[in-house]
Amino acid sequence: LAVPGSVMLLVAPGCCGRNTKLVSEIPGYEDRFFFLLMDESDIVNGDHVGRVPEAVKEVVEYLEEKPSVVMVCGTCVDALLGTDWDTVCRKAEALSGVPVRPCYMYALTREGRKPPMVLVRKAIYSLLEPAKRDPRTVNLLGYFAPLDDGSELYALLRQAGVRRINEISRCEDYDSYMGMSKANFNIVLNHEARTAAADMSSRLGMPYVELTRLYQTDKIANQYRAFAEGIGAEFDDREYREAAEAAVRGFTEKHPGARIAVGEMSNANAFELALALTRYGLKVPEIYSSISKEDFVYIRRLAE
Repeated sequence: LAVPGSVMLLVAPGCCGRNTKLVSEIPGYEDRFFFLLMDESDIVNGDHVGRVPEAVKEVVEYLEEKPSVVMVCGTCVDALLGTDWDTVCRKAEALSGVPVRPCYMYALTREGRKPPMVLVRKAIYSLLEPAKRDPRTVNLLGYFAPLDDGSELYALLRQAGVRRINEISRCEDYDSYMGMSKANFNIVLNHEARTAAADMSSRLGMPYVELTRLYQTDKIANQYRAFAEGIGAEFDDREYREAAEAAVRGFTEKHPGARIAVGEMSNANAFELALALTRYGLKVPEIYSSISKEDFVYIRRLAE
């Protein structure tokens, strides 16, 4: 529902719909969630698939204002059934007269190559269409909330001549969302948006560059330098680096030798953050995180 004016039809058995029902009670979301519940026959035979277009039509007719898009969300049941959501959504779109797109909340793919949040991010940007590009506009992809207003990334991009920086969470209406099609390139800030950026590259001809979340200030500076060279610009990040390093010194002087356990739910790569803390003179006795191949560069340094 990050897309302005969108609504969602969750197609699921009651157990999967329960958690979403709790979210739908949050103020502002009352008329944005709808449910097509599956019974045992649906789960075995897939009988519900034929009812989806009519359900979408019913949702559109119920709403006083037509939605910008209906997101049809499937669950693990349809992953196992092999439901062709693209075809189902095309039928629903023809019947309802509004754009209809599939999104997937397949929890059983969590450990796979394309876990749920990767596919959700791809679905969010799937409505963007080819448009004349503005060389001074970029999109930031990766998060469902905006960056902090004081983030140095905004200032550095403006140093490079960028006038407009788009984020899905700052789009006030559907037109501003569609304006993301005019960006010269995308900046991927979370690896889970990489698939979405690759899709936009192939569909819209919009290239992308990926910036990794880092907590080692020297590595951050190196990454900004490489990024600036890649886009033919120059960044002066000394002010921001000095402020970050002053904050580190202030913490380590106040808490010398502090022992910190790092978990994977922090806004960081747990192993890179652990390495940064270790380099700053703190102790990291425990790291709680799933390991990917990209982590071994940090694990080797931690071992040293």
